[in-house]
Amino acid sequence: MIRILTLSLALMLAPLVAAAQEQPVFRDYDEMRSTLDKLMMARQVGDVMRRFGGSDEMSDDDLIALDARMRSLFPFDFKHVDLLRVDQMENGWSQEMYAYWSGLSYVFVVVLLHQRDDNLVAINIKFNTDFYELIGSF
Repeated sequence: MIRILTLSLALMLAPLVAAAQEQPVFRDYDEMRSTLDKLMMARQVGDVMRRFGGSDEMSDDDLIALDARMRSLFPFDFKHVDLLRVDQMENGWSQEMYAYWSGLSYVFVVVLLHQRDDNLVAINIKFNTDFYELIGSF
């Protein structure tokens, strides 16, 4: 329980709104999912923040500390990922929720996406170990 609260607090302290330090633009859905899954499975949350936006108000030291916190709470890479929910909206907008886990350790991720004519943009990304904190986004 303490582990869940600690990760939740650490991740919630990080600004989670996608911003423009590194553009959260992808060629297509497959590139976005491949990038997200690779980074999340390896517990590279700082790199997720850099690639999907949200790191513009965080220093490099903050991102390194976030990675260290993730690795201390989850000492092993995640082995599994599932798409839990999709909310297909109008005009190319969608929101997806994923679960990453190994054993009994879970992290949930919600991404707001906008499919445009020539690319896919990750507008917003949120992380939490508490499913109920994120499912309310739908």
